[in-house]
Amino acid sequence: MFVIIVLSGFLALFAAWFLTRPIKGRAAAEGHQIALELTRDETLKQLREIESDRSDGRIDELVAREETARLKYTLAQTLRALEAGSQAAPVGTERLTRRGPVLVGLLAVLTIAAGSMDYWQNKPALLTFATLNAKGRVRGVHGFPPMVLSMVAKLKRHLVRHPRDTSGWLELARANIVLGNLKGARAAYARAYRLAPDDEAVLASYAWILYSAHPAKTTGRVDTLFHRLYKQDPRQQDALWFLGLAAYNRHHFHKTLMYWAKLEQELPPGSKARNGVETAVGKIRTILAAEQGRSPASPGQGARTQAKAAAP
Repeated sequence: MFVIIVLSGFLALFAAWFLTRPIKGRAAAEGHQIALELTRDETLKQLREIESDRSDGRIDELVAREETARLKYTLAQTLRALEAGSQAAPVGTERLTRRGPVLVGLLAVLTIAAGSMDYWQNKPALLTFATLNAKGRVRGVHGFPPMVLSMVAKLKRHLVRHPRDTSGWLELARANIVLGNLKGARAAYARAYRLAPDDEAVLASYAWILYSAHPAKTTGRVDTLFHRLYKQDPRQQDALWFLGLAAYNRHHFHKTLMYWAKLEQELPPGSKARNGVETAVGKIRTILAAEQGRSPASPGQGARTQAKAAAP
């Protein structure tokens, strides 16, 4: 009898240790999940700050793009890690369930009831996870975890109920850029622009994504938007670059020089962007000098030749 009591106590202690191991592992996983969520929120905050600094002209455009690309990469990695953690939860439950038969064999009659109850309680959840995995509903699209797609879907539902939420359309546009859906991003920026045509940040983002879609096209709506942006802020770097490029494509080299000389003064000394603009300005000056010194017999021929060489 004494031996049975001692054995029962030992088996009870062993069972407690055996069952608490996955709980400790789950606590560590939850702590890691919280850290990832904090990283995600901080990365999104930094992206919004860079966007604000870019619209206010407080940051070099090249630096802003490089930092934005880095943060977007960090955000994508964090979201993938979050999704991997959420998918690991069902696996942990299955491992805990597989311990049941071993524990039942060790504890025999003392634990068989508890083991059976635990199994039947967890069975519906296991079947649910198995069904979801079989249907492919827990996998992402184009390499992005379903959490990202769920966030975008939630934002779209919000905008259906609140179609005049300018900030919501901006968030949707940025999310579509991260997902690689540039058509959706352009449409979202267009909605935001219709709601707030005088908002410089909206105007700058909309104009730039239109230019990015067709870099060779410098006429039409994109030209109108950049002219409006320049009118609001004559020091806006994107507007200065685009308007200089548009003037260059029309062979209006004096206007090109005016815009790019202004842009050169706005860029930080010694930066790659400024060095590139300085080179382009030098070539434009060479073209203008050649135009002023050309002979009447061959008007514009030498200037056009150098214009091709100076194309940015």
